Formats: sequence, structure tokens, C-alpha cells
Amino acid sequence: MSAVITSLAPMAFAQDVDKDPGRGLPVEEYHYGMQLDVKNVLHRTDNSSRTGVVPVTVVYEDHSGELHKIRFLEWGGSTSNG
Repeated sequence: MSAVITSLAPMAFAQDVDKDPGRGLPVEEYHYGMQLDVKNVLHRTDNSSRTGVVPVTVVYEDHSGELHKIRFLEWGGSTSNG
């Protein structure tokens, strides 16, 4: 899973939460070792204010122009002061 997070990190992510280009797409659950063909990331869940392990949904375009929606877990970006 960290390979997916690392491979998606350098890409520019869409910040507008109201516009979900993947609306209506089925969600694929990521499994370790899954091969992804990512040409362009169109939307990513903003977890910067969440703590702990949280679900992330990413909508991306593959090299043939098809859109995909995938979900995986990552550490939220916020820290808790107890």
C-alpha cells in the first residue's frame, strides 16, 4: 500500500471537494501488490484534518483514458494533542 501512496504523492491533486469527477464510478478496494495504470490523478480525499488510519478515495485516469476510483487506507495528516 505504501507503494501506491508514494507513487501518487508527487502528482498534483485536485483540491475542489465539491467536484467529484468519479461520481457514479464503482469503488475498487486497493490490495497490496495491485498494479495501477495512473496517468493523471483527478481527485483525492483530503485527510489533512483527520487523525489515525483513514480511508482515502482517489479518482484517476489511466493511459487509455478510462476513469477509475480506488480506495485505500493511510495515516491522516492531523495530530491529536490528547
